[in-house]
Amino acid sequence: MRTDATQTEDFVTIIAASTTEAMEQYKAQGLDLQGYTITGPVGRHRFSLVNGTTSSDLFAGQDMIAATFRRRA
Repeated sequence: MRTDATQTEDFVTIIAASTTEAMEQYKAQGLDLQGYTITGPVGRHRFSLVNGTTSSDLFAGQDMIAATFRRRA
């Protein structure tokens, strides 16, 4: 997302079966070293993929944990 001519924000969302797994991946991927910080609460989500007027459940409709991280470049 471009907020002005000089600032850019990048987002990474990790989806996992548990909060522990999501946070372990945050470290394993080196997101902390790349300047990413958590943007809000980590919590259970149900995911749908929308294609025009139709949608389909991802992960067989199972709730998953989502953690979103942001950095400003």
